[in-house]
Amino acid sequence: MDRDEIERLLRLIIEAGANRGLREKDILSRAGLGKTTLSKIKKSGDARMSTLARMANAVGLRLTLAPNNPTLDQLLSRELFSSKQSAHRMTGQRSE
Repeated sequence: MDRDEIERLLRLIIEAGANRGLREKDILSRAGLGKTTLSKIKKSGDARMSTLARMANAVGLRLTLAPNNPTLDQLLSRELFSSKQSAHRMTGQRSE
């Protein structure tokens, strides 16, 4: 995984935790990880898969594999229909 993918996973995990009323330190504690783990991951842009899985589990998520599909990625990140141009592209209409 590259740095962007790691950052995206962390953001999703932290957002899921926040939705459950958990702060970053609460997530780390529930995952059985040290206080400095998150800052080290952010600084290096790298993390062990087991660390990410533990953090995900702490907020009620799990890591899974999915086909490498750009349209699916856009859909899951809510970017597929983020602009009129995207919507028009999908319907075959021209944007003005």
